Amino acid sequence: MSRRPGIPLGRIAGVPVFLAPSWFAVAAVVVLVFGPQVQGSLGSGAVESYLVAAAYSVLLLVSVLVHEFAHALTARALGLPVEQVVANLWGGHTQFTDEAPTPARSALVAVVGPLSNAALAGLGALALAAVPSHGVTRLLLVALVFSNAFVAAFNLAPGLPLDGGRVVESLVWAVTGRRWAGTLAAGWCGRVVAVGVLAWAVLLPLSRGQSPSTFTLVWGAMIALLLWQGATSAIAVGRLRRGAARLHLAQHVEPARGAPAWDDAWRASTTPDAHVVALDAAGQPVGILLKEDARRLLAGPGGPPAGTALTAVMTVLDPVAVVPAWASGEDVLHAVAGSAVRMLVVVDEHGAVVGVADVGGIAAALTGHP
Repeated sequence: MSRRPGIPLGRIAGVPVFLAPSWFAVAAVVVLVFGPQVQGSLGSGAVESYLVAAAYSVLLLVSVLVHEFAHALTARALGLPVEQVVANLWGGHTQFTDEAPTPARSALVAVVGPLSNAALAGLGALALAAVPSHGVTRLLLVALVFSNAFVAAFNLAPGLPLDGGRVVESLVWAVTGRRWAGTLAAGWCGRVVAVGVLAWAVLLPLSRGQSPSTFTLVWGAMIALLLWQGATSAIAVGRLRRGAARLHLAQHVEPARGAPAWDDAWRASTTPDAHVVALDAAGQPVGILLKEDARRLLAGPGGPPAGTALTAVMTVLDPVAVVPAWASGEDVLHAVAGSAVRMLVVVDEHGAVVGVADVGGIAAALTGHP
């Protein structure tokens, strides 16, 4: 059972929503920074000012959730599976169980997040006309308008891991027909954005004749580091996808035959040039007897006696991944990514075992490292 990413807040359209413990660190910073500003602006007491700051942190959380719900609901409407929404230290993220299959869907799911924040900023600006010119309500509305406008603009910056980077990826993908090219381009753009954030944190105060504050430098450096790491991960994914596009599964497949795991029919299936894949009662692979091990077992008088089941001599395959012989490089990448699979079992159109492929060799081909 997977570990929960935080405190469950409920479900929206069937999608579970969680509040990560790290969010409370953000809330504390907001209260500590915004509280004195409230006190100076309203002339209120310390307790009241910090309560207003706490209310603002909750409004920020709502803004983050609206952003993520926009991603999740759009993805669901387009038929894409959504696993969960999490609000955390860096705002939030929507976790999908699969990727968008087309550039248009990917771009649409990405862009609705910032657009939802822009809509919140617009609604807040309209509401300002209906509230008194001074007081808690106006102060919170002004803060909500500026924060959502900033989040919308920042997330549209053209580099991964930001939403704008996903749009760049989709555009390059649509023009070139190669998703990996879009991922690489958006990843490199993300590194430029990361450097830009750090430069902004340093140069903006200097342009005003001021020294950068410790707070600005620390937060600027943290955000830049987060963006750089996300961009670097995107570049790595792009390179893997590039390797997958050039991968030909047949070049990595060695012949194999399937045999029941519970009896000794494997003896008849053993040939000098083929491995033996053990199959359970449902026909699913559960183990493998390599051809060199089979030859060694059957070569001399000291081999296993007649009636020895394949389970007694096989190596267990756990986990196991099965791919069709015509699988694309992208299919193979999905089959091996994020798992401990060591051997792919290759089947024909009828589901019969025709070969196996060593994942180590495939990984070397995907990364370009022998």
